[in-house]
Amino acid sequence: MGTNAYSRAGVDTDQADRALARLLLEVSPTLAYGAESTVGVGHFAAVVRIGPVQLALTTDGVGTKLLIAELAERYDTVGIDCVAMNVNDLICVGATPAAMLDYIAVERTDPEVFAQLGRGLAEGAKQAGVSIVGGETAQVPEMLRGVREGSGLDLVGMAVGIVPEDALLDGSTIAPGDAVIGVASSGVHSNGLSLARRVLLSKFRPGDYVEELGTTVVDELLRPTQIYVPQTVALAAAGVRPRAIAHITGDGLLNLRRVEAAVGFEITRLPDPPAVFELIERVGEIGRGEMRTVFNMGIGLCVVVADADADKAIDALRATGLEAWRLGHAVDDPERRVRISGEGLIGHSKHFTSEDA
Repeated sequence: MGTNAYSRAGVDTDQADRALARLLLEVSPTLAYGAESTVGVGHFAAVVRIGPVQLALTTDGVGTKLLIAELAERYDTVGIDCVAMNVNDLICVGATPAAMLDYIAVERTDPEVFAQLGRGLAEGAKQAGVSIVGGETAQVPEMLRGVREGSGLDLVGMAVGIVPEDALLDGSTIAPGDAVIGVASSGVHSNGLSLARRVLLSKFRPGDYVEELGTTVVDELLRPTQIYVPQTVALAAAGVRPRAIAHITGDGLLNLRRVEAAVGFEITRLPDPPAVFELIERVGEIGRGEMRTVFNMGIGLCVVVADADADKAIDALRATGLEAWRLGHAVDDPERRVRISGEGLIGHSKHFTSEDA
């Protein structure tokens, strides 16, 4: 595999960006019809003002991680992923997550599958401190096909949070020199699974125990996405006010570019990637630039704080039981580039490439 391994796995991110641009062109006029939007389209969560209250809204799903659940016939963790992918975006705008809805579409209803999905959703809601107040199910056999007859499944969530008047985070106050702190991920999370599946299942069977991972392939890929709500609570309790928070999903550390300030980021230190990423990189013969673009590579959340608050923030984050590192700092850069100096990579659009390219 070369630099287009993700496309060959079935995900064309450039085409997806063009399609999204066309969609936004059509729906943007609706911003004038109802609630007032208080952050730009394309941030981690939408924020709207309804009377005196600012609400943050997100929607996201679990994606092709569900195909791993189908292979394993184990659905008790993907509900955690569904909650995580939504609440982790809410906290990026300074919101306190409050409630969620879920949408479950299936090829065929199976009470045991629904029970396992419910257990995962409930566990995710407990970790995030949100109520699941409703949802919808649909049986659409003509539209869904799974890895085996009748197993087709899609799981999507929508979450809402409250943003206090003085708590909105959009990254507009970031200044050069501000510290970038990374918080550990729990593994692949729920992004890049199309590529991870294509690589790992070309060499291993789903239930194979892999010494390098210390577990089976399916157990590693089904490891739930880390929920970071407790970490933001810990920062607040320590008196640290972030200037930005970035959920590191697809596009990796390039998600830092979604802040409003005209700054770039110099990443000078990164922890070694967890074993699953090194295995995907080696088995798939994938370049480090593409790995950094597709996967979180061990950093699931980034917090930008004033340099003077960096040590206090790291201590507060580590006290929650997750590892945290000072990764680098913001720099004055109107092109809003993200440079990973130790790996010779630079990102200035949707991809990391070699600085020498």
